[in-house]
Amino acid sequence: MADPAPVLAGRYRAIDRLGAGGMGVVWRARDELLHREVAIKEVLLGRNLTEAERTEARERTLREARAAARLSHPSIVAVHDVIAQEGRPWIVMDLVRGRSLDRVIRAEGPLPPRRVAAIGVAVLDALALAHGRGIMHRDVKPANIMLADDGGVLLTDFGIATVEGDAQLTSADSLVGSPGYIAPERLRGGDGPAADLWSLGATLYAAVEGRGPFQRGVPVATLGAVLTEPTPFPAHAGDLAPVLLAVLEKDPRLRPGEAVLRTALQRVAQGLPPGPLAPSAEPVTEPTGTPRVGRGRTGWLVGGGVAVVAAGVTAAVLLTTGGTAAPSPSPSPSGTSVGRFAADPDPCSLLGEAQVHALGPTSAPLSVEAKGDDEAYCAWSDAGSDPSLRVQFSRKTPVSGKPAPEVAHAFFSSERAKIKADEGTSPVGWVGPLRDVSRVGAEAFTYDVGALDRAHTVVRFRISNLLVEVNLSEKAKKVSPELRARGLRAARLVAEELNSRD
Repeated sequence: MADPAPVLAGRYRAIDRLGAGGMGVVWRARDELLHREVAIKEVLLGRNLTEAERTEARERTLREARAAARLSHPSIVAVHDVIAQEGRPWIVMDLVRGRSLDRVIRAEGPLPPRRVAAIGVAVLDALALAHGRGIMHRDVKPANIMLADDGGVLLTDFGIATVEGDAQLTSADSLVGSPGYIAPERLRGGDGPAADLWSLGATLYAAVEGRGPFQRGVPVATLGAVLTEPTPFPAHAGDLAPVLLAVLEKDPRLRPGEAVLRTALQRVAQGLPPGPLAPSAEPVTEPTGTPRVGRGRTGWLVGGGVAVVAAGVTAAVLLTTGGTAAPSPSPSPSGTSVGRFAADPDPCSLLGEAQVHALGPTSAPLSVEAKGDDEAYCAWSDAGSDPSLRVQFSRKTPVSGKPAPEVAHAFFSSERAKIKADEGTSPVGWVGPLRDVSRVGAEAFTYDVGALDRAHTVVRFRISNLLVEVNLSEKAKKVSPELRARGLRAARLVAEELNSRD
């Protein structure tokens, strides 16, 4: 701001800055007419907009915020006023004394599942009221949930919501929200209550695990993970785990609706199992003409002139209740329920330098990056390295009395079914046919992926409780037989080394 303490509408004086995000800046302010403190959100408009677009966006924001001001609920931060000044909108709200859920997670780490479930009930009630009035929040995330000093839980930032039937603030090539908390259907141009519930699920996942389910190092990778990567199993969630996995389904038709979700969260908050999580029968809004591959398990993100493919980059998959049951896995060699691997092997130690060079890459291995309690990977890739190689693990542990190898088998079978459903092409990429392969672990399959002039050959296999993915890629329009053979060779080398270890 040019003026460190401007007065808005002749009555609201900004005092100090409380925080900022992609959509605006929040200030602590004083209402000099009623002599009370309030919060003011300064909504930021896109820098690349024309003057006409800025005017239109400003008017839409004002209209949407006025609609949100009609919401009155103990778990919604009340909107008192909406102002157009200095060429942009300002939204006047209650000043909540407390901390955002985001700050609590950063300060305290993962929160207890029962507490997280109780937070979820409060936010869900707020969303249900909004949805009943045709208002979609579109930016549910830890930073927009306030834990008040008096014990209340409040959802804020309804000022950038959208109203059913109204034109949206953003253009077709823009995204509103934070990458790791935007539902897959919104990335494809769709919307609806189920998308807000998905964002709530990702938020609760972050609260109980300490990080979002699809958080990556850069926003583009995060968006790709939301679209294409399965939800990692939440290791600290206890009875909340099946609720999170259900609400974070990629396909909104497979997620529980508001009523079922509320009951499940209430039960977990009381220390009880969640009960049945039947999918919602509510219709889902999808963009007209959106290309779909199979059931949409592998997605393609196109927006603002950028296309991203992130298929085949993790071996962690989520358990599903549908599909044909696969045969039970063979017992682990150790004869114990935990499986052969009690800790992650170092993926960078599985291939020697000469072996890697024989496969194509010339770069040194990148250091292992732990993505969770049971995931790690190693990559041989740099600007001058083509092809590139990546080896990734997902280690499973016993769940609900099931031995770890059995859990790993269920995850592996579920992922195989998803990849099989995704075979086909879209305008920006393709998934090649899935093929089962032998002499690689207890069970294995391979498939090809292509996008952005880069071709990948992927092999996924299981050894006891360890799920492994080997991805070899090069700049090409399609996967050559030679690349495919080298990818399978890499997988067999990794499997042989793993099998040689106790």
